[in-house]
Amino acid sequence: MSTDFDRRERKAFDLTGKVVVVVGAGQSPGPGMGNGRAISLLAARHGAEVVAVDLNPAAVKETVEMILAEGGKAYAIEADVAEKDDCRRIFDTAMATSGRVDGMVYSVATNPPFDIETNSMTVENFNRGINVNMLGCYYCNLYAAQCMERNDGDSTGSIVNLSSIASVKNELGLNIGIMPYALGKSGLNQITELTAVQYAAAGIRANTLMLGPIDSVLAKNDSQSLFGLDAEEATQRHNEVVKLKMGRGSVWESAYAAVYLLADESRFMTGQQIRLDGGATLVR
Repeated sequence: MSTDFDRRERKAFDLTGKVVVVVGAGQSPGPGMGNGRAISLLAARHGAEVVAVDLNPAAVKETVEMILAEGGKAYAIEADVAEKDDCRRIFDTAMATSGRVDGMVYSVATNPPFDIETNSMTVENFNRGINVNMLGCYYCNLYAAQCMERNDGDSTGSIVNLSSIASVKNELGLNIGIMPYALGKSGLNQITELTAVQYAAAGIRANTLMLGPIDSVLAKNDSQSLFGLDAEEATQRHNEVVKLKMGRGSVWESAYAAVYLLADESRFMTGQQIRLDGGATLVR
């Protein structure tokens, strides 16, 4: 196996020739950009063919159009990751269309509706939260790895699962609004490690990118609903927990971390939880 990256005439984090499935490539309604869209755009800029997946057909179509406008390669798949059959269809479609899968990013999350006054949530909403945040990740990891096993070489594929510091640091106690998210992302962390162990011998890597206060559309919306805050108050609250002077992070920082994990430069890294949180978890 060659390790002489410094001797090659190659672009750093080159994804040329790789097919990367980004699950959650659209974004929530609102101003700004989501992690999934930023990751999709940056992966395409680094040469990947992007299979953009989302429940919202209009949002994922917009992501694809942005990639195509920059001269990249991409196409969209509409799917609900809460449904096992939809998860399988994502990868069946990618294999039928592109012939291979080299990378998969699971950038999906939800905080289901709840009653802030009574701290209550319907069973249906709770279950959907777990299905989206955790079970969908399991099925996408499984089906992505099965596709990657068909690839040649020492490093046959990379899986990146987006988690949250809410899975390891929860200041909200038994607030039902955060429970399906925090529990689901805790399960996602374990799924990553199990995937890494299961498929290491096949050359497939799996890592968790654990995000802290990131200035994404979903984070803005969820902060307001969970705490009953307006947009300015939610931003201030996030900035207060970040130890770095810069305050909350950008979706592009998430995207660059994800692209590194997808690229061959990170091929000795697997089963890790990488905290991109500005130091928010340093003090408990």
